[in-house]
Amino acid sequence: MTSAQAQQWEAIGMGTHMDDAIQELSNSQAQEQIALLLNEYPVVRLITKSDVLCNKCLLFEECGKMVAEELFDQGGGEKDWTLHLAGESFKATARYVNVAGDPRVLLCVSAPEEEIGLRNRHLLYTDALTGVFNRRFYEDELRRQRIFAGVAVIDLDDFKLVNDSMGHHAGDLALQAAVKAMKRCMHDSDVFVRFGGDEFLLVMPNVDQETFSRRLHDICDAVAQTPMPNYDNQFLSVSIGGVIANGETIEAAMQQADGLMYRAKSTRGCVATDVDSLESSEFRKPLLLIVDDAEVNRMILREMLGDEYEVIEAVNGREAVKLLQEHGKEISLVLLDIIMPVMNGFDVLSHMVSTDLIDDVPVIMISGENSDDAALRAYELGASDYISRPFDARVVRQRVSNIMRLYARQRRLSALLSRQYFERERANSILLGIVGGAMDMHNGGSGPHARHVRVITDVLIECLIAKTDKYDITGEDRSNIVAASMLHDIGKLAIPDNVLNKPQGLTSEEFEIMKTHTVKGADMLAGLDAYDEYPRFFRTAYEICRWHHERWDGGGYPDGLKGEQIPISAQVVSLADTYDALVSERVYKSALPHERAVEMILHGECGEFSPLLIECFEESSDRIAEEVKKSAGEFSPPQTVARKRS
Repeated sequence: MTSAQAQQWEAIGMGTHMDDAIQELSNSQAQEQIALLLNEYPVVRLITKSDVLCNKCLLFEECGKMVAEELFDQGGGEKDWTLHLAGESFKATARYVNVAGDPRVLLCVSAPEEEIGLRNRHLLYTDALTGVFNRRFYEDELRRQRIFAGVAVIDLDDFKLVNDSMGHHAGDLALQAAVKAMKRCMHDSDVFVRFGGDEFLLVMPNVDQETFSRRLHDICDAVAQTPMPNYDNQFLSVSIGGVIANGETIEAAMQQADGLMYRAKSTRGCVATDVDSLESSEFRKPLLLIVDDAEVNRMILREMLGDEYEVIEAVNGREAVKLLQEHGKEISLVLLDIIMPVMNGFDVLSHMVSTDLIDDVPVIMISGENSDDAALRAYELGASDYISRPFDARVVRQRVSNIMRLYARQRRLSALLSRQYFERERANSILLGIVGGAMDMHNGGSGPHARHVRVITDVLIECLIAKTDKYDITGEDRSNIVAASMLHDIGKLAIPDNVLNKPQGLTSEEFEIMKTHTVKGADMLAGLDAYDEYPRFFRTAYEICRWHHERWDGGGYPDGLKGEQIPISAQVVSLADTYDALVSERVYKSALPHERAVEMILHGECGEFSPLLIECFEESSDRIAEEVKKSAGEFSPPQTVARKRS
């Protein structure tokens, strides 16, 4: 920290020493101090513990995250360090403070004093989500440059579908995963820009056409091997268009590449360049791994198959494992000898089984002995075929071709099923949104309560997963809970309007009628034909409908469940529903401020909740308020006179 910066921190009462007393600030005082610090620091962030756990804050590298975690664990202190971003070094400082009684870390970032003139450059030109250059960098630095380079436009397939069906957080994770995969295929000299939401610009200086095309295919393949975060069986893909610029501006080259990208988009997950046809880019030579300790055997197979396949070789099992680790699913097929020194073929097969690679990379075993026992063991370990020496060239080529076609068909089927899954999820999301909106309208709602509960549930589930594995919540479980949360009040469709929308307080008899919406909603869902077709989703929805008014201490309804007797899905939605009821306006009450609603929940004024969920709520409360506000801005139903009763 510079002397000027230290003086500034002192001037606003922050101090600069580790042993200083912990600064106690109100929310307004914190905002005032942030405003002052922004005069010196280009970046100032007030971070919660949940921000760190959920990776939702701008921490500028793993070191920053570790510093924040350390300060939270210590319950005080201050740390200075140097972070490295886009090839430049920046000074960072973090200080533990209390804001309105809640622990925070105040993070400030600036450039080194000697580089003060450049301190804003990379922060200004870096995309906060992905860490690559942003659109502003393209406009300021690249657009008008005349270059001799490969220029490519890369678009993430089905990104809107992911956002619509799985939520924006899932979309953010998908973007980060795709960028990470693409960057593994890039060189230091490449320029990589996030041009739009799911669109990227890549500039490769001084490459020939062949190298350019090969590297674009490598990027496409790398992303195709990247699963959707939290959905291990669903894989990402990109469509790429590329041209070689020979003195044109990057802007002009990009326009040409963008047109080619849309050609590739029609097939999905392909590369189209200005010289390669779409077909040739899709069906380039597959990569074949030949594993045999005898040079003559490898040579024979190489001569048989080299015209149709790109061949790489290993002389023993250990070398084969190394190549499998290096290339992974890029390898289309393995021809594997059984008897080899160092590590035999069965051991290689066992390795592929243990790493699940056998599911994606077929293996044909090769042996000099015609042994039924050896063949049986090979098939038991997952081999697709078994060939005995001496080789018949026509037979080998045909059997290799047959296995390749079979696996290609499986991959296409998997891609089709993946697309159908996302399309179904999108349709379900739209339908649930309509149902949730209809319920709000019927219940006299003036605001999108069902949507609010959905986004709050998503935040709480995310924090819960990050905090504990106690409930073993899978990616599918999370999606089901979040989607089904919108149906929590469906039973109120069966409550008479004179009770549901009564502007005055309910009588004891009317309240008993109101309480029946939990059982009625569960019964509605259990009676649907789709219950048996989608049992996991509807079981989750049933749990939420019936038990979202149960309480941790057993004081809820309808069944008086207590503690972990209440399904975690219902626990989360119960808390989400309670918070939104407090901060929403009703005909019989005004909307409470966020801070007061948080205080009431944390102090048990709204009934008792799981201590673990309360901890998640406390850590995520600021983000919950932000997401609810964003949700309200995205959808505003027509105003009505009467308002929903929770």
